[in-house]
Amino acid sequence: MSKLVSICIPAYNSSEYIGRTIESVLSQTYDNIELVVVDDCSTDDTVEIVKQFDDTRIRLICNEENLGMTGNWNRCVNECRGEYVKLIPADDCIYLECIERSVKAMEANDDISLTIVGSDLIDNDGKVIGAYAHWKKAGRVTGGKIAKQSVMLNNFFGNPVCALFRKADFEKTGGFDPDIPYILDFDLWLGLSALGDIWVIKDKLSAFRVRRDSNTGILTGKGGKAYTAEHIRLLDKHIALGTFKMNRFERRLSIIWRAMRNRIIAIYIKIKSR
Repeated sequence: MSKLVSICIPAYNSSEYIGRTIESVLSQTYDNIELVVVDDCSTDDTVEIVKQFDDTRIRLICNEENLGMTGNWNRCVNECRGEYVKLIPADDCIYLECIERSVKAMEANDDISLTIVGSDLIDNDGKVIGAYAHWKKAGRVTGGKIAKQSVMLNNFFGNPVCALFRKADFEKTGGFDPDIPYILDFDLWLGLSALGDIWVIKDKLSAFRVRRDSNTGILTGKGGKAYTAEHIRLLDKHIALGTFKMNRFERRLSIIWRAMRNRIIAIYIKIKSR
C-alpha cells in the first residue's frame, strides 16, 4: 500500500485563491493523501470556501488565536499524520503528477531528505509569466553543496510549494524558526540539507504565484532591509550549526549580493504583478 502523504495549507485571508489551491491537491494522481488546512483566524471567507469541498481527505483546523506565519506553519506540519509532508501556501498550486513523482524519488532514495520539483511563476489570473531558477541539474545533489551555493547566489532549493520532505526529518530540524519569520522555508531547506542529499526534478510540477501584496512583495518593496537582516541571521545560524563552511569574505559577499537581489526581485514583482 502506498504511504500516506500529508499536504498542508496554512491559510490566512486566502479566500481569493484557496479554492484553486485545494482543487489542485484533490486532483493528484497519487491517491493516498490527506489535506490539512489550518486557518489562522481569517477575517474573510477562507473557512467557508474550504467547507464547500465535500471530500473526506480534508481536515480543516481553525486556530483559536492568530499564531502568525511561523506559528501557523509549524502547527500545520505538526498536525500532519503522513510520513511525507508537502506544504503549499494558500495561493499556490501543484500539477497532476507532483505528489506521485516526488514520492517515487523519496522511496527510491532513503538518504534523500528533500525532493524539489520545478515551478512555474504565475500571475493573479494563473497565467504563466516565468519559471523559478532551481538547481541546474536533475537528480541527486549533495546537501552541503546546494546549501552553500544557495546562500551565496540564489535559493536553488526553491519556494515552499516545490518541496516534499519526511515529517521525521522536519522534527529533527526543530521546525520553522520564529527568529527567521520571512525566509522560514529557506531556513528549513538548509536544515534538511544537513540531514541528507537533495533530489531535483527539473520538470515543472508546481506553480508559485507572484503577488505584489505577498510577504515577499511587501518586504522587497520596502527596500528589502528586513530580508537582508534576516539573511544575516540565517547565515550565522547555519555557520554555527556546520550546515556549510564559510569564511568572513564569503559571508560578506553573500550579504551584499542578498541586498542587491532584493532590489532586483522588487522590480520583477512590480512589473510582473501588474
